[in-house]
Amino acid sequence: MEAAPLIAFDNRAALARAAAETGAEAITTAIATRGEACIALSGGSTPESAYSALAAMPLDWPKVTLALVDERFAPPSDEASNERMITRAFASAIDAGAHFKPLYSATPTLAEAADRADALYAELHIDLAVMGMGADAHTASWFPKVAAHALDLNTVRSVVAVHAPGAAGTPHRLTLTRAAYNRAGQALLLITGQDKRRRLDAARNEPIEQAPVAALLAPGAPKLEIFWAA
Repeated sequence: MEAAPLIAFDNRAALARAAAETGAEAITTAIATRGEACIALSGGSTPESAYSALAAMPLDWPKVTLALVDERFAPPSDEASNERMITRAFASAIDAGAHFKPLYSATPTLAEAADRADALYAELHIDLAVMGMGADAHTASWFPKVAAHALDLNTVRSVVAVHAPGAAGTPHRLTLTRAAYNRAGQALLLITGQDKRRRLDAARNEPIEQAPVAALLAPGAPKLEIFWAA
């Protein structure tokens, strides 16, 4: 596995500020280079303050697309919805013209929602993917031993459905594929706590099927920075 740099911060507030600055730099560079920018965002409690700080920055928001790394098959009214958190954290940026592309749609089945999201996400050029990691070493909705199709680098899909028994919120998930993630310009992994740091260190020596976060460290993956705070 690649030895991606881990940058330790004194506290979580400092981590959030640095993550916001990294996001702003990626957006500014992409707009200067391509005329537009796209960042793919993970849910969870760790990144929300970083997102709010980023949203408050005076960027050229009408040229920015906000996408999701993964989503629960739940409407935005559900507390478990990543869309709910992202649109709350980025409310000022969206008001300023940023475009949000959801993964969830109110279809009868998870498979239909995945097909709709795949069509919507197929053309996205992701400049920065903001990733997280669970205690089981999952990232995105790539859960150990149940997401082989999402981890398949040969898939032509950008989004797939995953059924992960025991996953928080709901076992029914929509997620970027590893193939789609690998097309991102760069990536940022945000983790907090000693337990997750130890789990990440262990994952560096484990197979991807057992510790999917190891896919972020594998050859061919986007350039990755890891931000950590206790």
